[in-house]
Amino acid sequence: MHAYKTATDRRVDNRRIRTGIFGLSHPHISTLYGMMKRRPEDFEIVGFADIPPSDALSSQRRLFEGSDSPREYADWRKLAAQSLDLAVVTTDNASRGDVCCELLSRGIHVLDEKPMAMNYADAERMYRCAKENGVRMLTNWPIAWFPTFRLAKQLLDEGRIGKLMRVVYRSPATWGPFSYSNGGILPPEEELKKSWWYQADRGGGSILDYACYGAILSTWMFGHRARRVGCMTKQFTTGFCDVEDYSAMMLDFGDGIGLLEGSWSTFNCGEIPTGPVLYGTDGVIVCDRHSKKVKLYSGISHPPVAPVEVFEPGDIRQEEMLGADIVRSIRDGIDPDEMLGTELNLDVVAALDAGMRSAKTGVIENTMPLADI
Repeated sequence: MHAYKTATDRRVDNRRIRTGIFGLSHPHISTLYGMMKRRPEDFEIVGFADIPPSDALSSQRRLFEGSDSPREYADWRKLAAQSLDLAVVTTDNASRGDVCCELLSRGIHVLDEKPMAMNYADAERMYRCAKENGVRMLTNWPIAWFPTFRLAKQLLDEGRIGKLMRVVYRSPATWGPFSYSNGGILPPEEELKKSWWYQADRGGGSILDYACYGAILSTWMFGHRARRVGCMTKQFTTGFCDVEDYSAMMLDFGDGIGLLEGSWSTFNCGEIPTGPVLYGTDGVIVCDRHSKKVKLYSGISHPPVAPVEVFEPGDIRQEEMLGADIVRSIRDGIDPDEMLGTELNLDVVAALDAGMRSAKTGVIENTMPLADI
């Protein structure tokens, strides 16, 4: 398997990492901010700044209410001028390319939200800026330290199912980013249309929100960029706006296939596993996003059979693993975990970009090659 690597010239000495938060439109800032507050010995939160256009439905401003809140900067560029070591960028998808590139060009390490960018042009610019300025460009994935996913990758790399043929992943049951509270009752459509999640030009929709998980898992498992991608999208529930609520995508890796779904229109599906499900020449590995077990199957049989082995890798503090990896990466210059690194995430955006083009053209699209840098 290919080993994704990254590099940095700029390290932080053995002191707290001066950190600024840029953008309040992505809800994942809540876990990132909480993680940094629990590690005051590692992170000094200098301040936060929203990035226009702000998002009234998605704003996480409530996180910063209280006497111990960091300083708010009305102008995000003034925050960027505060001798920062790290910028946490949680804007909408469309804003991240320009914001991250300016921060990287200032010599600031960046941790941005998944996916790395809303299109391949932005991702390649970010890759270039990080490399030219000798700083890290890291991407946060909430699934990065799922113990079951990591064990599945370990079993695959050990050859337990032979040669990998395909990876299948479907997004969990959801009706969009605002269906996790209020008993699952969504805001009125007129309100949803105001949110960037429901605006295509700001990077909304199910592909960049949910299909991206299948894209990174399949790319990580195969260990290299997909060659071409086919994608179909539907508006089962979002006819009031211009984003898809369902996407089905096929990634051709040359030596195998990735099959994935991203959905904002799925009721709970009972015991159907989300995956990743890894199909190899000698067996199958079954994971589920909400299960603590990894199941290994082998043998040829039409009727269902019991797994050959069942593994329970246990629990870990995922946010704390992320924090420790950021500290090692920036303070010690050690390569970050593959899922955070620039090269893997560039390959993921290449697949997503091709998929979004395919959904518009109706044909299978090639992924973009990396330009010489």
